[in-house]
Amino acid sequence: MRTKFIASLIVVAAVSTACGTKSASGFPTPQKLSDALLTVTDMPSGWSESQRDVFTTRAPENPSIDPSIWCSAASTSAKNLVTLAGNSGADVEMSFAMGSGPNRMMRLQAWSNADVSKYFSAAAESVHTCDGASWTDSDGASTTDVVIPGHTIGDQSISWSETVTPPAGTGKDKFESLGRTTIARFGNILMVLQLGDAAPVGTGTLMADADWWAIVEKAGTKLLNAAK
Repeated sequence: MRTKFIASLIVVAAVSTACGTKSASGFPTPQKLSDALLTVTDMPSGWSESQRDVFTTRAPENPSIDPSIWCSAASTSAKNLVTLAGNSGADVEMSFAMGSGPNRMMRLQAWSNADVSKYFSAAAESVHTCDGASWTDSDGASTTDVVIPGHTIGDQSISWSETVTPPAGTGKDKFESLGRTTIARFGNILMVLQLGDAAPVGTGTLMADADWWAIVEKAGTKLLNAAK
C-alpha cells in the first residue's frame, strides 16, 4: 500500500507519555515539540484538529521518512532517512472541509536529535534529485515532484509540490492528490509540514501560494522558539 501522506492521508504513530522540556541528551523532548506545533487557533478559520501524537517509536508507514516516497534515482540519498530521523517526536494532523469533495489535509511533524542536519542534507538531496521527475510505483500510481524556489525558513529549508495520480480503471481513479511539503531545520529541531488536497483527476489546483506559505511560516516560528 502506498505510504505517501498526500496520496493516502494516513498517519500512523504511537502515543507516549514523554514530559519536560529537555531530554537527558539535551534535546527538546517530544512533549515540548508537541506543545510547539500548530493548534487550530493558529490556523485560518475552518480547520479542525483530528490527531495530535507524542511518539517514541515510528511505523514504516510514516510518510515523512519512508524512502519509498522518492523517485528511484534518489534511492542512495534517501536510504538512511529512517535511521537519521530517530524514533521519537511529535505530530499533529488537521483537516479543512472542501464542500462536496475530500477534505484538505495538513500534517506537521517535528523531532530533535543529533542527526537533524544529516537528515536535512539527505532529504534535500533526494528532493533535488527528483525535481521535475515523474515515475510510476508498483501500484500504478504516477507521481510528479517539482521543487518550489524562493521560499526559505529557519537554518535550512526546502519545499516542493507533488501530484499523485492513481492508475485508471482500478476503482480508485476518481481523485488525484496535489500538495506541498516543506522540510526545515531550526537548530536541532527538524520540521516536516505537508498540505494536500484531493480533486477529480485533471481538475485540481494547489492552494493559494500566500495561504500555504503563511501556514509554513507560523509553524516555523513556533518551532524556532522551541529550539531556543
